[in-house]
Amino acid sequence: MIFVRGHPLIVTTRGPGKLHLLTHGNPNLPSCNGSTETKNAGTTRFLISFSHNYTKFAFHWDGAGEAVYGVGSDLTRVPVGRSWSQASLVNWGASTVTTGDVTSALQHALARNEETTCFIIPDLI
Repeated sequence: MIFVRGHPLIVTTRGPGKLHLLTHGNPNLPSCNGSTETKNAGTTRFLISFSHNYTKFAFHWDGAGEAVYGVGSDLTRVPVGRSWSQASLVNWGASTVTTGDVTSALQHALARNEETTCFIIPDLI
């Protein structure tokens, strides 16, 4: 399962841009939509974390370079979605990432730029 110990969701990007994350799926709380920006011309790694309050997570890369994701120690790398209409999706408890349109879930989402559960992994690690 993704997000379980040893199975983190890691996004690797090339060049500057923003990784957007939408957390949703709780009927009692508003959804949250935020991004984390990198200005690095080289490679940046992001850790997508989760919130116990939500069951659905969607992410996409808004940058000139490429972006791929991987899960845990699996060597497979898959391109990240490039818009909310073709976002990368993962549900709590899932073992795979899918692709889908989450534009309808954005309508009432709270803006959380630079305050989302998507973190840049320092080069020291």
